[in-house]
Amino acid sequence: MAEWSWQNAAACRGEPLWLFFGSAGERHSEREEREAEAKSICAQCPVRAECATYALSRPEKYGTWGGLNPEERASERRRRQRRALSEMVRIPEDSSRKRCRVCEEVKPVTDYGRANDTRDGLNSACKRCTAAMSKQRRDKRKAAAS
Repeated sequence: MAEWSWQNAAACRGEPLWLFFGSAGERHSEREEREAEAKSICAQCPVRAECATYALSRPEKYGTWGGLNPEERASERRRRQRRALSEMVRIPEDSSRKRCRVCEEVKPVTDYGRANDTRDGLNSACKRCTAAMSKQRRDKRKAAAS
């Protein structure tokens, strides 16, 4: 949908604006009642997700959008920001140690051979497991040749 075209299908279309935006000086209890009514309309809305996405992607500080009040939107923005940051910055538990994909033991990185095709530049199997796999392959070839 175009940036604003989703609003044509919104359940709040035609509803009084004060229901979603309130007024200055509104008492806490009045605000809670108003927001509950607005959220009940949002709950039935076919474009609730688009509305919430719109409000979360902008510094929309006022009103109920997509069933979220200003505090809930701020909280969701912070949660999304924390998630994005944690996904961006993955700090290894201990960069001097690594888990072998074969024996699954955690060993010092000095127990791994070099590999150009891995992210960390090390084999995924430790030297002991790599040697054992090489021996198995050699033994298989010898058995097949005889």
